[in-house]
Amino acid sequence: MMRIETVCLDKLGSRRMPLRNRIDRALRAGTLAVAVTLACLAVQGTISAQPYPSRPVKLIVPFPAGGSIDMVPRVLGPAMSDLLGQPVVIENRPGATGRIGVIAARQSAPDGYSFGIANAVTHGISPAVNPNVGYDPVSDMVPVVWLGEAPNGFFVNAKLPARSPTELADLIRKNPGKYNYGSGGHGTGQHVNATIFLSTMGVPQSASTHVPYQGEAPALNDLVGGHVSYMITSGSKDLVDSGKLRILATTGRKRWFRYPDVPTTAEIGIPDIYYTGWVGIVAPKGTPQSVIDRLNEVANKALQDPKAREVLAKNGYEPRGGTAADFAEHLRNEATRWRTQVTKTGVKFH
Repeated sequence: MMRIETVCLDKLGSRRMPLRNRIDRALRAGTLAVAVTLACLAVQGTISAQPYPSRPVKLIVPFPAGGSIDMVPRVLGPAMSDLLGQPVVIENRPGATGRIGVIAARQSAPDGYSFGIANAVTHGISPAVNPNVGYDPVSDMVPVVWLGEAPNGFFVNAKLPARSPTELADLIRKNPGKYNYGSGGHGTGQHVNATIFLSTMGVPQSASTHVPYQGEAPALNDLVGGHVSYMITSGSKDLVDSGKLRILATTGRKRWFRYPDVPTTAEIGIPDIYYTGWVGIVAPKGTPQSVIDRLNEVANKALQDPKAREVLAKNGYEPRGGTAADFAEHLRNEATRWRTQVTKTGVKFH
């Protein structure tokens, strides 16, 4: 905790730094703290008379620093700071496929100084695959705002002959055990989406071995090296542009702006394979509505910042925003959809 406070004070000392420089600095930091501003509630008692916020606000990210889920609030932080003038500490609480961080956020005091970062894994996939996840993705926290989303893609090693998901499924079916897939860990989006792919295409799960890694980056490295054959993930445009990987299709409702010439899974006849890696903010139950409304307003304004939008786009994300009610509806839809999808596969993840 001492390190968090030290970094936070450093950020306070640099508030006059240009917004572009602060975004770059926050992204380079990649550790536990980033200067962000959030509007919240004054604490009860003697503190309640003070202007809010009167101290740093904590965003609990349930995955490690440096990943895409951590990147989104980190990029939006400087613009939000300009709007509100108080720092927020980003506290990374990884572990158990996001479960540790989600429970930490849920158990935080509803005093306006602690929020959680919800995402497709923790609030869609994990509760669907793990009946003992320890929280309800819809009712245990209060939706604040949907920040952004990015589709995934079917990525294969460039030496693999497949040019479409259908051809990939045919290769696996004809050569059981030869073509394996990587993921950032057991029960992650990459893992679950691959099982859905195999199930949808009528390929036995045993025909393609799952190889879990400690995060997406080492899995991508082994995909490039040919140690695994394919992944359904956010991937790397640089690796595609350099010819080391090939992307066969994308998993959004519309074509991904990063790959405008690559069809969606729906376009090629497999609409059940749909996934976007979304990110949003949630609050502990009991957080006053005035806090939810103010934070939603600030986040929506930050999402319009040109530099923030530029960096989000570079990382494949499309800004979302909207009302807290919009985000609540999205959470409900995701929870229902993933329960249905996981049930259809028949795969037991735990």
